[in-house]
Amino acid sequence: MGTFTTIEELGKSTREPVVLALGMFDGVHLGHQMVLNSAVRRAEEIDGRPIAFTFSEHPASFLRPEKKPPLLMNPENKASQLLKFGMEDVVLRTFDAEISRVEAAVFPKFLKDRIPTLKTLCIGRNFRFGKNRRGDDSYLANQSRLSEIEVIVAESKVFGGSPISSSRIRETLAMGDIETTNEMLGRNYSVRGVVRSGKAIGRTLGFPTLNLPWNPQAKPAFGVYAGVVENLDNGLQRKAVANYGLRPTLEKNVFEPLLEINVLQELDSSDWKAGSKLSMELKCFLRKEKKFNSIEELKKQITLDKREALELSKAFTT
Repeated sequence: MGTFTTIEELGKSTREPVVLALGMFDGVHLGHQMVLNSAVRRAEEIDGRPIAFTFSEHPASFLRPEKKPPLLMNPENKASQLLKFGMEDVVLRTFDAEISRVEAAVFPKFLKDRIPTLKTLCIGRNFRFGKNRRGDDSYLANQSRLSEIEVIVAESKVFGGSPISSSRIRETLAMGDIETTNEMLGRNYSVRGVVRSGKAIGRTLGFPTLNLPWNPQAKPAFGVYAGVVENLDNGLQRKAVANYGLRPTLEKNVFEPLLEINVLQELDSSDWKAGSKLSMELKCFLRKEKKFNSIEELKKQITLDKREALELSKAFTT
């Protein structure tokens, strides 16, 4: 398995028949997984290699920077998820002037010239390509015949009466509707990072926390969540409650959000410390972050949050 930054690199590295899944794949949600699954199945049928071709940043970052959407995941996390869902390689290309000028009519040939063993393209129903996004799935199928490339169009995955999309997930995530976000992702939204030493304020209040910096482009709503935290260094998992936000009661002029994790089960502190690599799955949204009038008021609310999280966590598996 490998990650490439150009399709030229990929074309030189493989001699197998290539089944190429095309898309932005931001979030690698259930709709994207329909495309990935179709690529895996077709690759198995022709003894080929399923490969994802995507961009490290949204094309709008180059074409319309003032309108670029915030991404749900960084390129590294996206590549990791694509590999997890069956891709044997991932091309993370920069969207630049060269590819922005490729006309829809020559797009299949553009790919074939760089990947001589390309046999199949797998796309979603709403896929658009080529200069000014003039090509759609029907046009791609017609033009690909000229280069003897097969095109497979995966149907959209519908949730709540509408197709799942990255933009819908950004909206539900920003609203704090983590349950719907997770339904559309097909997995629990997770926060990953390295524990940072803090001011030990939580410990003095009786609620010690593991502080995880998390500042993605598309942010979860600031507030309190219940979920499961995993120590990626040793695989230990614990149920937890966490506040994500700017800590308005305790700090001023803070601009970088932090996930403050309080583990609900007993733990060996030597396994959970500054420098530890953690991942926390957010499963339930308890409430929005707010500024309290006093430390005592904050402590009372944290106690209530922990009680609610403990009740909800009875349904969690670790």
